[in-house]
Parts: sequence; C-alpha cells; structure tokens
Amino acid sequence: MARHNLTPRTIATTVPATIATTAAARVNQRSIVARCYPFTIGPMARVKAALAARDGLVQIAVVLAAVAAYEALRAMMTPDWPRALQNAREVASLERMLGIDWESTIQQRFLAVPSVVELFNLFYFVGHFVLSSLFLIWLYRTARDGFRLFRDMFLFATAIAVFVHWAYPTAPPRLAGVGLDDTLLAFWNLDIGSPEFHGWSNPVAAVPSLHAAWAFAVAIGLVRYGGPVLRAVGIVYAPLVLLTIVVTGNHFFLDAAAGLMVLLVGFAAAFVVRGRRTRSSGGNGAILEPATRGGAVR
Repeated sequence: MARHNLTPRTIATTVPATIATTAAARVNQRSIVARCYPFTIGPMARVKAALAARDGLVQIAVVLAAVAAYEALRAMMTPDWPRALQNAREVASLERMLGIDWESTIQQRFLAVPSVVELFNLFYFVGHFVLSSLFLIWLYRTARDGFRLFRDMFLFATAIAVFVHWAYPTAPPRLAGVGLDDTLLAFWNLDIGSPEFHGWSNPVAAVPSLHAAWAFAVAIGLVRYGGPVLRAVGIVYAPLVLLTIVVTGNHFFLDAAAGLMVLLVGFAAAFVVRGRRTRSSGGNGAILEPATRGGAVR
C-alpha cells in the first residue's frame, strides 16, 4: 500500500489552496444566488430589516390604514334612506317576533338618570375607540402571536362589514321611528348622522354593529391573554358596550348579534391564515425575527 508522506512543506501548500478553493466556491455560489434572486438581497433585504426594526410602527400603520380605508369606503356610499329605514323596521319587527325587543324599555329606564346617559354618550362617542386602541397596543406588547391573530381578524371582519353595509343598508333605531331617542342629539345637540345631516361617514351602517364586534373581540383578548384583573374587565366590557349602544339608540340587539357573527367569521379566516403561515414556516410556528427586539409581527 502506497504511503503519502505529509511533510510540513506539503501541508503549508495544500491547506491554503484548499481554503482558497472553498472561498472561491462560496463567492461563486453567492454570485449565482444574486443573479437568480436579485430581490432577496441587497436593498430589499435592508428595507425588510429596517421595517422589522420598527415593527411596532408598521403595525400601527397597518391598523390605521385599515380604519381609514373603512371610513373612506363608508363615506363613499350614498345613503339610501328609504331602504335603510325599511330595513331597520324589519329588524325591529323580527325582534318583536322573537320577543327580544327590549331596547325601548331599557333606554327609558336610563333616561330617568340623565348623568348616566351622558356617560354612555361619552363612552359611545370616544371611550370605545380609545379603549380598543389601547387593547391592541397592550396585546402587541403582551402576545405577538395573539396580536397577529386579532389584527388579521380585524382586517377580515372590517372587510365583511363594509360589504354588508353596502348590501343591506340599515338605519340606527334612533331614526327608525320605533320609540328610541337619539341621546347624543338630545343631550349634546350632536347629530352624528341623519337624513338632514350625513355626518362624517355613512350613517346607515347599523348592521352589523362593529361597536359590538370589537367589544367582544377585546373581551376575548383580555380573558385569553390577561391576568385575573384584566379577565374580570373583559367579562364586564362586552356587556357594557352592548348596553351603551342600546341606551344611546344606535343599535338593536340583532345588530349586535350580526356584529358577533362577523367577528366569528373574521376569526375563522384569521385562523386559516395562521395555519398557512405555520405550514410555510416549516411547521414550527416560527413568527419572530431573531434580529429584532421582541420579534417582528408578520
């Protein structure tokens, strides 16, 4: 058997040559990748890294853009008042048939305590939106995976709601002549939408109630991801919002039920998206970018 005598001189010449060959192969491999996938490295990679480093701002921008698109689409819809008022009366008739037409009785009880009604007005007009925004910020900082699920649900549910608003325009009960007062108009002289004043967006979008949908979403999130105190808040929050939209005359109970249905469909779609994302990541559910603090939400 032949022997290979490795002298120091042989090693000194062979090892550098091997290293140089390997380095050249790696450079050639990177060159091939750059030619075949020109958008996966270079400027695009730097843009992705920059967005990942500012993921919180990106997520805020996504949610704000969705809200702006929703309001813009609602504003573009010309209110069909005859049809919207007829649809509202049909909702009221269905509630009477089901024996759940409790809105007028509930509102009259609270109208006897004007200071409480004003609190409901404030909560409906401002508080609900502020608290929903704070919930999303809290969820982003607490559970990124949960935030991504709720964000996707929010996008899907909002898109469905816009379609229903267009296909089934419905006036709020305060305008339908079914015995409910407009408390914002009565107490604050604030007309947020009527045949005389269209307000800031489409006022015939009572079905589904997104106030109710987001309230149930916040409640679910607090119970799922919060501690004992926040879970208790979540249990109370959804009924409080439901009471608010009824006392202020802005929704029927069936409007809220429609909002809950839209929420459930939105969650179903979000779970489908999450399943596909998990499979595309190799089945390990990896969603966090290790190069960013806390991980970027995809």
